[in-house]
Amino acid sequence: MTQRTVLVTGANGYIGNAVAKAFARAGWRTYGLVRREGAVGDLARSEIQPLVGPSDGGALDGLGDVTFDVVVSNTEDRTDPSGHLAAVRVMLNKAVARSEAAGRRPLVIFSSGCKDYGAMKQKHGDPALAPHTEESPLLPSSASAVLVPRCAFGAQLLDKAETPYDAVVLRPTIVYGLSSSYYGALFDLAARSRDVLTIVGDPEAVMHSCHVDDCADAYVALVEHPNRSAIANQAYNIANQRYETAREVGEALARSYRLDLAFEVPIHEYAHGDAYRLFNYWQWVGSEKIRAATGWHERRATFVDGIDQYRMAYEASRSTAQPQ
Repeated sequence: MTQRTVLVTGANGYIGNAVAKAFARAGWRTYGLVRREGAVGDLARSEIQPLVGPSDGGALDGLGDVTFDVVVSNTEDRTDPSGHLAAVRVMLNKAVARSEAAGRRPLVIFSSGCKDYGAMKQKHGDPALAPHTEESPLLPSSASAVLVPRCAFGAQLLDKAETPYDAVVLRPTIVYGLSSSYYGALFDLAARSRDVLTIVGDPEAVMHSCHVDDCADAYVALVEHPNRSAIANQAYNIANQRYETAREVGEALARSYRLDLAFEVPIHEYAHGDAYRLFNYWQWVGSEKIRAATGWHERRATFVDGIDQYRMAYEASRSTAQPQ
């Protein structure tokens, strides 16, 4: 059987690295596009072919006759989101064109996120609480200057009038595990606490997440669907089956660090850093669509159930981190 080929951009990023390694484990010939030479070693050790170059895909010009079955975009630039996405569009067009010229029609995957739906006002226990689904309204134009361009870009990819190739938009929740990404702020908060872990937020706040490797496996499960037409030009959420509450997360952190737990009512919205934002961005996201389409399901423990192993991995990652 001919080995399928995938290009993963942002292959040294938190989700992008996990996605590239998931494809490699699944037997795909995997190319990982990064912007820094320092990321090359990790990819090579994982049997991923590194490509170093800008977001517009200039590195593809030196690949000869290599073509792709799948192209996965996993990059962002919070300082210039619109300019960055314009470069991403150039890269996607280039990768698709070179493959179609060789008779292959690649599937393009764009990694957006569940923040495309915005935050919820309902908390755990509210009768009106219901999950965001792929049919939920997307962000209003008044939302974050970073999120609006990304959300709009995903919508353009799914619009056949604007994008002639097959595309899918994936919207993962916040992810945890390994080096922990945003959830690392929770460990940092607990580590610097003395006797009492104080959480500024509502104990019944909804916190929904997914292990980064489970998230990456969902990418592979989707593109390996036997019927491309059944999944192309659609959006899919990726999330654990159930959400956790701020109380559950706080209790798990307090237990792991042997601290007492207290909650305080928020007063100043931006005074408390990343941990504050995690506890105060309420969101529940349904993932039934991708489960039904592919049979994908999470295999790793939830953040609360696996907190000690996730803490261990985070602390080990912090102690061995090398600047790139």
